[in-house]
Amino acid sequence: MADRNQGGLFFLKVFCAFFAAIFFIFVLKELRQILIPFCIALLFYFMLNGMVRKMVAWKIPKTLIMIGLLLVIFVSLYLLGLLIFTGVSSFIDNFPAYSDKITRMAKSLSDSLKLPIIDVKKYIANINWEKTFDPEQITAMVSSTMGSFTSFIGNLLLVLLLLLFMLGEKIPMVTRVIKTLSRERGEELQRIETAINARVQHYLFVKTLMSLLTAALAALILLVGRVDFVIFCSLLIFFLNYIPTVGSLIGTFFPVMFTFLKYGFCLRLVVITAGLMVMNFVMGNFFEPLVMGKSLDLSPIIILLSLIFWGWLWGVVGMFLAVPLTSSLKIIFESIPTLKPLAAAMSAE
Repeated sequence: MADRNQGGLFFLKVFCAFFAAIFFIFVLKELRQILIPFCIALLFYFMLNGMVRKMVAWKIPKTLIMIGLLLVIFVSLYLLGLLIFTGVSSFIDNFPAYSDKITRMAKSLSDSLKLPIIDVKKYIANINWEKTFDPEQITAMVSSTMGSFTSFIGNLLLVLLLLLFMLGEKIPMVTRVIKTLSRERGEELQRIETAINARVQHYLFVKTLMSLLTAALAALILLVGRVDFVIFCSLLIFFLNYIPTVGSLIGTFFPVMFTFLKYGFCLRLVVITAGLMVMNFVMGNFFEPLVMGKSLDLSPIIILLSLIFWGWLWGVVGMFLAVPLTSSLKIIFESIPTLKPLAAAMSAE
Protein backbone atom coordinates (compact mmCIF):
# COMPACT_ATOMS: atom_id res chain seq x y z
CA MET A 1 0.00 0.00 0.00
CA ALA A 2 2.85 2.38 0.88
CA ASP A 3 4.59 1.68 -2.44
CA ARG A 4 1.33 2.34 -4.31
CA ASN A 5 0.88 5.65 -2.47
CA GLN A 6 4.47 6.68 -3.23
CA GLY A 7 4.00 5.79 -6.91
CA GLY A 8 0.77 7.79 -7.07
CA LEU A 9 2.46 10.75 -5.37
CA PHE A 10 5.35 10.60 -7.86
CA PHE A 11 3.00 10.63 -10.87
CA LEU A 12 1.05 13.48 -9.30
CA LYS A 13 4.26 15.50 -8.96
CA VAL A 14 5.19 14.76 -12.58
CA PHE A 15 1.68 15.72 -13.72
CA CYS A 16 1.79 19.01 -11.78
CA ALA A 17 5.32 19.80 -13.01
CA PHE A 18 4.27 19.16 -16.62
CA PHE A 19 1.29 21.50 -16.44
CA ALA A 20 3.34 24.09 -14.54
CA ALA A 21 5.90 24.01 -17.37
CA ILE A 22 3.16 24.38 -20.00
CA PHE A 23 1.69 27.34 -18.09
CA PHE A 24 5.15 28.90 -17.72
CA ILE A 25 5.82 28.59 -21.47
CA PHE A 26 2.37 30.05 -22.22
CA VAL A 27 3.14 33.06 -20.01
CA LEU A 28 6.53 33.55 -21.68
CA LYS A 29 4.86 33.43 -25.10
CA GLU A 30 2.01 35.83 -24.28
CA LEU A 31 4.13 38.36 -22.37
CA ARG A 32 7.04 38.43 -24.83
CA GLN A 33 6.48 42.13 -25.62
CA ILE A 34 7.35 42.91 -21.99
CA LEU A 35 9.77 40.08 -21.18
CA ILE A 36 12.06 40.55 -24.20
CA PRO A 37 12.95 44.20 -23.34
CA PHE A 38 13.28 43.15 -19.68
CA CYS A 39 15.74 40.34 -20.54
CA ILE A 40 17.77 42.66 -22.79
CA ALA A 41 17.88 45.25 -19.99
CA LEU A 42 18.94 42.49 -17.59
CA LEU A 43 21.85 41.57 -19.86
CA PHE A 44 22.98 45.20 -19.91
CA TYR A 45 22.61 45.21 -16.12
CA PHE A 46 24.95 42.24 -15.78
CA MET A 47 27.48 43.96 -18.05
CA LEU A 48 27.40 47.38 -16.36
CA ASN A 49 26.58 46.69 -12.71
CA GLY A 50 30.18 45.97 -11.72
CA MET A 51 31.44 49.15 -13.39
CA VAL A 52 28.73 51.25 -11.70
CA ARG A 53 29.69 49.84 -8.29
CA LYS A 54 33.34 50.73 -8.87
CA MET A 55 32.42 54.30 -9.85
CA VAL A 56 30.26 54.64 -6.74
CA ALA A 57 33.21 53.39 -4.66
CA TRP A 58 35.31 56.18 -6.24
CA LYS A 59 32.82 58.70 -4.72
CA ILE A 60 31.34 59.69 -8.09
CA PRO A 61 27.68 60.78 -7.66
CA LYS A 62 25.40 57.97 -8.78
CA THR A 63 23.04 60.38 -10.54
CA LEU A 64 25.91 61.63 -12.69
CA ILE A 65 27.00 58.05 -13.41
CA MET A 66 23.50 57.05 -14.50
CA ILE A 67 23.00 60.07 -16.77
CA GLY A 68 26.38 59.63 -18.45
CA LEU A 69 26.03 55.87 -18.81
CA LEU A 70 22.54 55.93 -20.27
CA LEU A 71 23.46 58.77 -22.62
CA VAL A 72 26.44 56.82 -23.96
CA ILE A 73 24.33 53.66 -24.39
CA PHE A 74 21.49 55.50 -26.12
CA VAL A 75 23.77 57.37 -28.55
CA SER A 76 25.76 54.20 -29.33
CA LEU A 77 22.67 52.09 -29.95
CA TYR A 78 21.00 54.90 -31.90
CA LEU A 79 23.99 55.22 -34.24
CA LEU A 80 24.20 51.45 -34.57
CA GLY A 81 20.48 51.22 -35.37
CA LEU A 82 20.80 54.07 -37.88
CA LEU A 83 23.68 52.25 -39.55
CA ILE A 84 21.64 49.03 -39.73
CA PHE A 85 18.59 50.69 -41.24
CA THR A 86 20.75 52.65 -43.69
CA GLY A 87 22.31 49.38 -44.84
CA VAL A 88 18.89 47.77 -45.19
CA SER A 89 17.61 50.77 -47.18
CA SER A 90 20.61 50.50 -49.50
CA PHE A 91 19.90 46.80 -49.97
CA ILE A 92 16.23 47.49 -50.76
CA ASP A 93 17.11 50.25 -53.26
CA ASN A 94 19.58 48.07 -55.15
CA PHE A 95 17.72 44.77 -55.02
CA PRO A 96 15.74 45.21 -58.31
CA ALA A 97 18.99 44.90 -60.31
CA TYR A 98 19.74 41.64 -58.54
CA SER A 99 16.16 40.46 -59.02
CA ASP A 100 16.56 40.52 -62.81
CA LYS A 101 19.73 38.42 -62.57
CA ILE A 102 18.04 35.92 -60.24
CA THR A 103 15.09 35.59 -62.64
CA ARG A 104 17.34 34.95 -65.66
CA MET A 105 19.44 32.43 -63.73
CA ALA A 106 16.36 30.58 -62.44
CA LYS A 107 14.90 30.34 -65.95
CA SER A 108 18.20 29.14 -67.37
CA LEU A 109 18.55 26.54 -64.62
CA SER A 110 14.99 25.25 -65.08
CA ASP A 111 15.52 24.94 -68.86
CA SER A 112 18.82 23.07 -68.42
CA LEU A 113 17.36 20.56 -65.94
CA LYS A 114 16.40 17.36 -67.66
CA LEU A 115 14.41 15.62 -64.98
CA PRO A 116 12.81 12.25 -65.79
CA ILE A 117 9.74 13.00 -63.65
CA ILE A 118 6.99 14.54 -65.79
CA ASP A 119 5.11 16.18 -62.89
CA VAL A 120 8.25 17.97 -61.72
CA LYS A 121 8.87 19.23 -65.26
CA LYS A 122 5.35 20.59 -65.50
CA TYR A 123 5.64 22.24 -62.08
CA ILE A 124 8.92 23.96 -62.98
CA ALA A 125 7.58 25.01 -66.38
CA ASN A 126 4.53 26.64 -64.79
CA ILE A 127 6.52 28.70 -62.27
CA ASN A 128 6.22 32.43 -62.85
CA TRP A 129 9.81 33.45 -62.09
CA GLU A 130 9.11 37.18 -62.53
CA LYS A 131 6.45 37.01 -59.83
CA THR A 132 8.51 34.73 -57.57
CA PHE A 133 11.43 37.18 -57.52
CA ASP A 134 9.32 40.33 -57.75
CA PRO A 135 11.43 43.15 -56.23
CA GLU A 136 8.39 44.73 -54.60
CA GLN A 137 7.54 41.53 -52.73
CA ILE A 138 11.13 40.93 -51.66
CA THR A 139 11.69 44.50 -50.47
CA ALA A 140 8.32 44.49 -48.67
CA MET A 141 9.32 41.29 -46.88
CA VAL A 142 12.67 42.76 -45.81
CA SER A 143 11.03 45.99 -44.66
CA SER A 144 8.40 44.17 -42.61
CA THR A 145 11.08 41.94 -41.09
CA MET A 146 13.25 44.84 -40.00
CA GLY A 147 10.29 46.92 -38.80
CA SER A 148 10.25 50.68 -38.59
CA PHE A 149 12.98 52.82 -37.13
CA THR A 150 10.41 54.46 -34.85
CA SER A 151 9.52 51.07 -33.35
CA PHE A 152 13.21 50.37 -32.81
CA ILE A 153 13.65 53.64 -30.91
CA GLY A 154 10.55 52.90 -28.82
CA ASN A 155 11.87 49.49 -27.77
CA LEU A 156 15.28 51.04 -27.10
CA LEU A 157 13.74 53.62 -24.76
CA LEU A 158 11.86 50.87 -22.91
CA VAL A 159 15.07 48.89 -22.44
CA LEU A 160 16.90 51.98 -21.17
CA LEU A 161 14.05 52.83 -18.79
CA LEU A 162 14.16 49.33 -17.29
CA LEU A 163 17.94 49.51 -17.06
CA LEU A 164 17.69 52.88 -15.32
CA PHE A 165 15.54 51.41 -12.56
CA MET A 166 17.75 48.32 -12.21
CA LEU A 167 21.01 50.26 -11.90
CA GLY A 168 19.45 53.10 -9.89
CA GLU A 169 18.34 50.97 -6.95
CA LYS A 170 20.05 51.92 -3.72
CA ILE A 171 19.80 48.34 -2.48
CA PRO A 172 19.62 45.62 -5.18
CA MET A 173 16.50 43.46 -5.18
CA VAL A 174 18.51 40.29 -4.53
CA THR A 175 20.06 41.87 -1.44
CA ARG A 176 16.63 42.82 -0.11
CA VAL A 177 15.37 39.28 -0.65
CA ILE A 178 18.45 37.80 1.05
CA LYS A 179 17.71 39.79 4.21
CA THR A 180 14.37 38.00 4.57
CA LEU A 181 15.89 34.49 4.29
CA SER A 182 17.83 32.32 6.66
CA ARG A 183 21.61 32.50 6.58
CA GLU A 184 22.06 29.31 4.53
CA ARG A 185 19.39 30.17 1.97
CA GLY A 186 20.63 33.74 1.76
CA GLU A 187 24.18 32.58 1.05
CA GLU A 188 22.88 30.14 -1.56
CA LEU A 189 20.88 32.87 -3.32
CA GLN A 190 23.89 35.18 -3.20
CA ARG A 191 26.05 32.45 -4.74
CA ILE A 192 23.51 31.90 -7.56
CA GLU A 193 23.30 35.63 -8.31
CA THR A 194 27.09 35.98 -8.33
CA ALA A 195 27.55 32.94 -10.57
CA ILE A 196 24.94 34.10 -13.09
CA ASN A 197 26.40 37.61 -13.09
CA ALA A 198 29.97 36.38 -13.68
CA ARG A 199 29.04 33.78 -16.30
CA VAL A 200 26.74 36.03 -18.36
CA GLN A 201 29.15 38.96 -18.11
CA HIS A 202 32.08 36.86 -19.31
CA TYR A 203 30.03 35.33 -22.13
CA LEU A 204 28.78 38.70 -23.42
CA PHE A 205 32.23 40.29 -23.25
CA VAL A 206 33.94 37.44 -25.12
CA LYS A 207 31.11 37.06 -27.65
CA THR A 208 31.08 40.79 -28.41
CA LEU A 209 34.85 40.83 -28.84
CA MET A 210 34.80 37.79 -31.12
CA SER A 211 31.86 39.17 -33.12
CA LEU A 212 33.66 42.47 -33.69
CA LEU A 213 36.81 40.69 -34.81
CA THR A 214 34.85 38.32 -37.07
CA ALA A 215 32.91 41.19 -38.67
CA ALA A 216 36.12 43.20 -39.20
CA LEU A 217 37.86 40.26 -40.90
CA ALA A 218 34.78 39.58 -43.03
CA ALA A 219 34.63 43.26 -44.07
CA LEU A 220 38.31 43.10 -45.08
CA ILE A 221 37.69 39.99 -47.20
CA LEU A 222 34.64 41.58 -48.87
CA LEU A 223 36.47 44.85 -49.55
CA VAL A 224 39.37 43.03 -51.17
CA GLY A 225 36.87 40.97 -53.20
CA ARG A 226 34.92 44.12 -54.19
CA VAL A 227 31.59 42.74 -52.99
CA ASP A 228 28.54 45.01 -52.70
CA PHE A 229 26.84 45.88 -49.38
CA VAL A 230 30.00 45.47 -47.29
CA ILE A 231 28.57 47.37 -44.30
CA PHE A 232 25.26 45.52 -44.48
CA CYS A 233 26.97 42.11 -44.66
CA SER A 234 29.46 42.97 -41.89
CA LEU A 235 26.67 44.06 -39.55
CA LEU A 236 24.74 40.87 -40.31
CA ILE A 237 27.83 38.78 -39.54
CA PHE A 238 28.42 40.74 -36.30
CA PHE A 239 24.88 40.22 -34.96
CA LEU A 240 24.35 36.69 -36.27
CA ASN A 241 27.61 35.61 -34.64
CA TYR A 242 25.79 35.88 -31.29
CA ILE A 243 23.67 32.91 -32.44
CA PRO A 244 25.84 29.82 -31.88
CA THR A 245 26.43 27.24 -34.61
CA VAL A 246 23.97 28.44 -37.25
CA GLY A 247 24.54 32.21 -36.96
CA SER A 248 27.92 32.28 -38.68
CA LEU A 249 26.64 30.04 -41.51
CA ILE A 250 23.65 32.32 -42.17
CA GLY A 251 25.90 35.39 -42.01
CA THR A 252 28.24 33.87 -44.63
CA PHE A 253 25.38 33.07 -47.01
CA PHE A 254 24.51 36.69 -47.86
CA PRO A 255 27.95 37.96 -49.01
CA VAL A 256 28.47 34.73 -50.97
CA MET A 257 25.08 35.21 -52.65
CA PHE A 258 25.86 38.85 -53.52
CA THR A 259 29.24 37.81 -54.95
CA PHE A 260 27.63 35.09 -57.06
CA LEU A 261 24.93 37.44 -58.38
CA LYS A 262 27.48 40.10 -59.32
CA TYR A 263 30.33 38.00 -60.72
CA GLY A 264 28.76 34.60 -61.38
CA PHE A 265 30.58 31.34 -60.74
CA CYS A 266 34.27 32.26 -60.95
CA LEU A 267 37.55 32.10 -59.05
CA ARG A 268 36.62 35.25 -57.10
CA LEU A 269 33.51 33.52 -55.72
CA VAL A 270 35.51 30.44 -54.69
CA VAL A 271 38.21 32.53 -52.97
CA ILE A 272 35.72 34.75 -51.07
CA THR A 273 33.62 31.74 -50.00
CA ALA A 274 36.71 29.82 -48.86
CA GLY A 275 38.07 32.87 -47.04
CA LEU A 276 34.83 33.45 -45.12
CA MET A 277 34.42 29.75 -44.26
CA VAL A 278 38.02 29.38 -43.05
CA MET A 279 37.73 32.59 -41.04
CA ASN A 280 34.49 31.42 -39.36
CA PHE A 281 35.94 27.96 -38.69
CA VAL A 282 39.12 29.31 -37.07
CA MET A 283 37.26 31.92 -35.00
CA GLY A 284 34.47 29.56 -33.91
CA ASN A 285 36.56 26.45 -33.21
CA PHE A 286 39.89 27.80 -31.98
CA PHE A 287 39.96 31.44 -30.86
CA GLU A 288 36.51 31.66 -29.26
CA PRO A 289 36.79 28.39 -27.23
CA LEU A 290 40.32 29.44 -26.22
CA VAL A 291 39.11 32.79 -24.84
CA MET A 292 35.74 31.54 -23.59
CA GLY A 293 37.21 28.55 -21.79
CA LYS A 294 34.74 26.35 -19.89
CA SER A 295 32.72 29.22 -18.45
CA LEU A 296 29.43 28.19 -20.08
CA ASP A 297 29.70 24.45 -19.45
CA LEU A 298 26.76 23.67 -21.77
CA SER A 299 26.46 20.60 -23.95
CA PRO A 300 26.41 21.34 -27.71
CA ILE A 301 23.09 19.50 -28.08
CA ILE A 302 21.62 21.62 -25.26
CA ILE A 303 22.78 24.80 -27.02
CA LEU A 304 21.13 23.61 -30.24
CA LEU A 305 17.88 22.69 -28.45
CA SER A 306 17.88 26.02 -26.62
CA LEU A 307 18.24 27.83 -29.95
CA ILE A 308 15.23 25.97 -31.31
CA PHE A 309 13.13 26.52 -28.17
CA TRP A 310 13.88 30.20 -27.58
CA GLY A 311 13.72 30.89 -31.32
CA TRP A 312 10.23 29.37 -31.43
CA LEU A 313 9.23 31.25 -28.28
CA TRP A 314 10.63 34.75 -28.98
CA GLY A 315 11.79 34.67 -32.59
CA VAL A 316 15.22 35.95 -33.63
CA VAL A 317 15.69 37.87 -30.35
CA GLY A 318 15.10 34.61 -28.49
CA MET A 319 17.94 32.99 -30.44
CA PHE A 320 20.25 35.83 -29.37
CA LEU A 321 19.22 35.37 -25.72
CA ALA A 322 19.20 31.54 -25.84
CA VAL A 323 22.68 30.86 -24.46
CA PRO A 324 22.66 33.39 -21.56
CA LEU A 325 19.15 32.30 -20.51
CA THR A 326 19.96 28.59 -20.70
CA SER A 327 23.24 29.05 -18.83
CA SER A 328 21.40 30.97 -16.07
CA LEU A 329 18.75 28.23 -15.83
CA LYS A 330 21.50 25.62 -15.47
CA ILE A 331 23.01 27.53 -12.52
CA ILE A 332 19.58 27.67 -10.87
CA PHE A 333 18.99 23.95 -11.49
CA GLU A 334 22.34 23.15 -9.84
CA SER A 335 21.14 24.73 -6.60
CA ILE A 336 17.89 22.70 -6.42
CA PRO A 337 18.51 19.09 -5.27
CA THR A 338 15.68 17.55 -7.30
CA LEU A 339 16.87 19.34 -10.49
CA LYS A 340 20.58 18.54 -10.16
CA PRO A 341 20.30 15.55 -12.56
CA LEU A 342 18.81 17.90 -15.17
CA ALA A 343 21.70 20.35 -14.65
CA ALA A 344 24.17 17.46 -15.05
CA ALA A 345 22.46 16.47 -18.31
CA MET A 346 22.87 20.04 -19.58
CA SER A 347 26.58 20.10 -18.71
CA ALA A 348 29.31 19.65 -21.31
CA GLU A 349 31.30 17.37 -19.00
